[in-house]
Amino acid sequence: MRHPISMVAALVAVTVTAASCAGPTPNDGSGRGPITLVRGRDTSGKLRPLLEQWNQSHPNERVTLLELPENADGQRSQLVQYLQARSDRFDVLALDVVWTAEFAAHGWIVPLDGIDTSRLLPPAVKTGAYGGHHYAVPWNTNAALLYYRTDLVKTPPRTWDELKIDCAARPQNIGCYAGQYAQYEGLTVNVSEAIHSAGGEIVSNDGKDIVVDSAEARAGLNFLVDGFRQGYIPPEAITYNEEASRRAFQQGRLLFLRNWPYVYRRANEPGPDSVVQGKFGVAPIPGPKGTGTSTLGGFNLAVSKFSPRQKTAVEFIKWLTGETAQRYLLTGMSLAPTFEALYDDKELRQDRPYLATLEQALRTARPRPATPYYNEVSLAVQRPAYKALQGEESPDAAVQEMADRLRQASG
Repeated sequence: MRHPISMVAALVAVTVTAASCAGPTPNDGSGRGPITLVRGRDTSGKLRPLLEQWNQSHPNERVTLLELPENADGQRSQLVQYLQARSDRFDVLALDVVWTAEFAAHGWIVPLDGIDTSRLLPPAVKTGAYGGHHYAVPWNTNAALLYYRTDLVKTPPRTWDELKIDCAARPQNIGCYAGQYAQYEGLTVNVSEAIHSAGGEIVSNDGKDIVVDSAEARAGLNFLVDGFRQGYIPPEAITYNEEASRRAFQQGRLLFLRNWPYVYRRANEPGPDSVVQGKFGVAPIPGPKGTGTSTLGGFNLAVSKFSPRQKTAVEFIKWLTGETAQRYLLTGMSLAPTFEALYDDKELRQDRPYLATLEQALRTARPRPATPYYNEVSLAVQRPAYKALQGEESPDAAVQEMADRLRQASG
């Protein structure tokens, strides 16, 4: 039985076709039947045509898309509530890569060791592993890109100092640089990138030691703090998430933007709300001495332990991570695919000129800590960093507070 719980009203069910309006029907006892895919809100509006391809070839195992809030924190909160209630509402879960360990440790998702991942990008595949098993398969991956106005900047900055020089020379009616600095998961991502780019770490590679209390970590955070203090990051960026920052760049209010690959297609769409169509390029994010280090992002696909249709769910995941669906993920939705061979496709590289830069960023990207307590770890980074960006705490004090909070979270 599907469990009604308090937040069900916040979940938006989007039917892929009119025939699925009633939602999945009971399975036949074989582990097969209609299924649901739950993920964050599809701001592109391009996912449903892909899912309809599955539905046309699987009339008895149709998929219904269920959309959660746009921000990652809201998505995780609702998923956790359903899974804690042992609800069978969801079959296939689209999980932020950092949630795999937590969901596996709580027994909410099942091992998927039988799915062949040999044709997928190795860094992305690793994000689905926990405790010696693969609990999730990478659907799309992500690495940060620097978007820049080609009509205002001849060459993109390679270092933080070069970025500051460009900012000083920009037209005065435009902000300079922004990422995602609202207090949510996006801030953890941006702070992690700054720290890693400066040569610092948050936790050790084995995840056991807290090592954020370092000069390098302070230098990374200080780059962002100085941005607000000196003005090369506009004050309103303290409220930016991915979409708010994308709109600011697309509307001509920023010279540079740190964001994910999906922005490339959106910013090139014609319309009265865009002034940058055909007037921007992409480059690696800058660091203190050269190319910076992106945070490895993306979403993995997992199967709910409480799904009675796990066989269909597994087959659906195989299909979504196959070459045909992965190609559409790139060409139809401008998301970074995990199917490795697509990055060497000459036709795709010509049509998507950022692919070579993206592949480079993916190969050198750093994951966030893999821990069952990731939510606590993320909050331990977000809260002090946000205070520092607002000028309420120095970068030194914020890094020390991060270290103290991280020790408490891991203790």
